[in-house]
Amino acid sequence: MLDRIRRKALKLVCAKTGPLTICMTLPECDENNFYSIKLTCTDGRRLLVRGISGDEITALEYCKEERSFDVKTKIDIRNVDLNNIEITYYLYNYYSKFTSLNAFIIDYIFKKECIRITVSRSWKKLSQVVFNCKRLQSRPRHELIEHIIEAYGITNKEFCLTSLMTDIYSLRSFGHPNKEKCMNKLRLYLKSFEESGEIIVNHNGNYKITGKAIVTLEYFQINERRHKDGLKLQYSMIILTALLAILASIQAGLIKLKPILDLTQ
Repeated sequence: MLDRIRRKALKLVCAKTGPLTICMTLPECDENNFYSIKLTCTDGRRLLVRGISGDEITALEYCKEERSFDVKTKIDIRNVDLNNIEITYYLYNYYSKFTSLNAFIIDYIFKKECIRITVSRSWKKLSQVVFNCKRLQSRPRHELIEHIIEAYGITNKEFCLTSLMTDIYSLRSFGHPNKEKCMNKLRLYLKSFEESGEIIVNHNGNYKITGKAIVTLEYFQINERRHKDGLKLQYSMIILTALLAILASIQAGLIKLKPILDLTQ
């Protein structure tokens, strides 16, 4: 009885097999809703299922010499080892693996993975909608070069416009309505850094930071520190001038203060 149920479940997934090359990126992955099944025959052969007709399974047999499934074959479903089956369910850009038919049957009844994927997709869509309501704030030039130094300069890593966009705004930025505007502005910043020597462009189109970036950042930080010190000095002078003006007014009798202690009484 149990074997009959498991064979019926196996027929169900074999009738819904996917392509050999599976796309997991948007928007192509929105069409994903199929299974990938690897099974073992009673004679020990390892197969990748490609379809089923009646009780006859069409599959690709694993070739040890080539280390791949590339030998076309057919097998009766009664010759399948029902205890040695791997099922991968692809839905949109998610996938779930089941190491046994029993695990798949339980999930198929209660739809646990479908519910999980649906909730996850709904949450991501909601998060994207909320993110799209925010404005992608561009960073000043000195903050951008500081970010590039910390993210890529210390480890001497190459980077591209896409990776920089992801680091600054997260992956959700690629779904933002102002994505192109933001990317074009970043591209102009990188072009200015290239022209002034802070970064170089390699033959593969990726960017790499140079030693001049540190000099540029330190020069800005020194000027910024001087500017802040100048503001502090100005504020101090204003406060000091106000205090002196108050003291002069008191001394001139323009401002009369009530004595704290009257010794005449």
